[in-house]
Amino acid sequence: MGRTTYQETKKYLKGNELYPGKEKIVFSHHILNHNKDTSFVAGDIIKIFNSLKALDGGLIWIIGGGSIVKVLLENNMLDEIWLQIAPVLLGKGKKLFESGDYYQKFNLKSVKQMGELTELYLVK
Repeated sequence: MGRTTYQETKKYLKGNELYPGKEKIVFSHHILNHNKDTSFVAGDIIKIFNSLKALDGGLIWIIGGGSIVKVLLENNMLDEIWLQIAPVLLGKGKKLFESGDYYQKFNLKSVKQMGELTELYLVK
């Protein structure tokens, strides 16, 4: 995830652990102190992503980080998208997907209602 997503989520959790038992890797231009299960990285997103894929650790889950997702889309590196939609219209702010040099078609695999959220599961 990106640093902003990480920091905002940590504020919202008010001291509770973020994704317990999962290793967290945070992309940041400002390297913060590593802590339990969280590493901060900087540099080439594709190289870092490929090195993570080479590890025997399972799936890589991208949370937030529009600029990270943009690079991965531009390099055709996403196989699935789990998209949660909240019934809130902001009128301004960051785009869901940043503009970039990509076009990819995903198929809708499932839709799940989670309280007020609707989750779309998209696959290639």
